[in-house]
Amino acid sequence: MNSSNPNLNYYEMDGLLYPDLQISNQAEADQQPLGKYGRMALNFLRNHHPQRFLILKMQGNLMEKMLQVEQEAHAKMEVLTKQLLRLHPMPQTEDILERTRHLNQIKSTTEELILNDIILKPR
Repeated sequence: MNSSNPNLNYYEMDGLLYPDLQISNQAEADQQPLGKYGRMALNFLRNHHPQRFLILKMQGNLMEKMLQVEQEAHAKMEVLTKQLLRLHPMPQTEDILERTRHLNQIKSTTEELILNDIILKPR
């Protein structure tokens, strides 16, 4: 008798067996955890573009795309932070709170820019 049951591999965690499933076409993409920006992009896609979300998921490209968003956001964040620090240099003071406030303002500005530019954009 020919069975059509798929042959699944399992792994054990805490005494329980879990199926070793892969949600993307690349196992490496499934192994990497999503950071803040990747999770934001994933939630945006799921909530505002559910059809695109399902298409990427069915094609096995969802996690790969979200990792690309994460990497792109971090790269852009670094560039924008350097540019803003050149335009608005760190205050020449010993006051740590003032310096922290300045850096937080720059970080807030760069995050706002990459939100619209990279994260909240359908893929």
